[in-house]
Amino acid sequence: MKIRNIFLYAVPLLLVAGIAYGNFIGGSEPSYVLDAMDSVSNKMSYDHGLTKCKSVQSDNGKWSISCRSSNTPVALIFSVLPPEKAPHDVATPFYLIADNDVAKKSSREGLLSFLMIDINQEADQVKQLTTN
Repeated sequence: MKIRNIFLYAVPLLLVAGIAYGNFIGGSEPSYVLDAMDSVSNKMSYDHGLTKCKSVQSDNGKWSISCRSSNTPVALIFSVLPPEKAPHDVATPFYLIADNDVAKKSSREGLLSFLMIDINQEADQVKQLTTN
C-alpha cells in the first residue's frame, strides 16, 4: 500500500518535471525559425525523401538552417529572417535566403519553389542590412 502511494505521487511529479525540463532546454529558437525548419523539411521530403533540418544561431544573433536528406549529398543552407525584414511581402511567417548553390538550385525546383526563397543579390543586401 505504501509503495502504491509513493508511485501515485512520484509519477505526476516526474511528468511535470520532464515537461518543464523540455521547455527550458529546447525551444531556444524563435517561432519563425521553427516554422521555417518545418516548412523546408516538409517540402524537401516530398522530392528528396526523409529530411532533417537543424538551426544555428551565429554570434551576431542571425539564424540559419541546414537541411539534409539521405538523397542530398550536400546540405541546403538558408538564412532565416522574420517576415518584417523581407524586402517584399511574404506569405509565410519567415523570410528565407538561399546561402549555398545547392539551396539556390533546389529553391527553384519542386515544392520548395512555393516558399519564395530569395536566391539573388537583393537577398545578400538584405542580409548585410540586418547585420548593421
